[in-house]
Amino acid sequence: MLKLVAFCLYLITLILPFICVLVSVAFYTLLERKVLGYVMIRKGPNKVGYAGIMQPFSDAGKLFNKEYVKPGFSNLIPFVVCPGVILFTSMLLWFLYPYKYSSLVLTCGVLQFLIVSGVHVYGVMVAGWSSNSKYSLLGAVRGVAQSVSYEVPMTFVLLTVSYCLLSLWLSEVKDAQEGIFSMLSIGLLSSGVWLTCMLAETNRAPFDFVEGESELVSGFNVEYSSGGFAMIFMAEYAAMLFNSIFFVVLFLGGSEMLMSVSAMVWVLFFVWIRGTVPRIRYDQLMGLCWKVLLMVVLVMISLGLMLSCLL
Repeated sequence: MLKLVAFCLYLITLILPFICVLVSVAFYTLLERKVLGYVMIRKGPNKVGYAGIMQPFSDAGKLFNKEYVKPGFSNLIPFVVCPGVILFTSMLLWFLYPYKYSSLVLTCGVLQFLIVSGVHVYGVMVAGWSSNSKYSLLGAVRGVAQSVSYEVPMTFVLLTVSYCLLSLWLSEVKDAQEGIFSMLSIGLLSSGVWLTCMLAETNRAPFDFVEGESELVSGFNVEYSSGGFAMIFMAEYAAMLFNSIFFVVLFLGGSEMLMSVSAMVWVLFFVWIRGTVPRIRYDQLMGLCWKVLLMVVLVMISLGLMLSCLL
């Protein structure tokens, strides 16, 4: 009996963080719509509940109660499975959160982040292909090219931070920055490169070509409706929340309270960028990655190696 109770408690401790993440996603969508509303000089959702506080739950109820439309010419099994896979890979990132007393934190969390981020793009690719729509396929191709390109400077920055702090364990990376931020010690330039890569990896403005509404209707998820669309939507916002915390872990560190407050700033940064920066051209997106960001990262690494050899 005691073993059963202990097992149930263990399952609850496993599931509870992910429930909290999904609730956070719900209110993050409300925050984004409110902030974008005031950016556009309007109110945003304010009718459901007090000041629109229940709007996310109303939207979720509407989405999951709608009919799940399956296109007649789609590849049915991959089409149905892909939204769950995309949400699952996005939730996998949250195993890396450096809880103070967590037994699930891996000692090579930096490498796991790179692996999960790389795998995530396969869900987008298969979702676009299985829809059997030219708009979906074009959005998926854009997503693959964009993710593969921006993973290169992102990986260089991530491994540089790990090398400077002599650890692949995120808890040690966070604790090593007590009293001095690596954002200042390693360089503001590398943190700027990381933020740009995060915007591209999460398909956010001004790099939202995967979901280009003006030319692709809705991109790779144009054929999805009901729960499938909701799961893809939740996966995107869960990844944005985690990337905000991950940026704080890499470049700011500190206590959990300080990390939470700092992460809120970067959560608002995603929304502010969407409300103020227009989408750039696709050739500019690729040129920024291969001609600017990659060169900046390689120059920083070269200078760092030269200084370490001299010292």
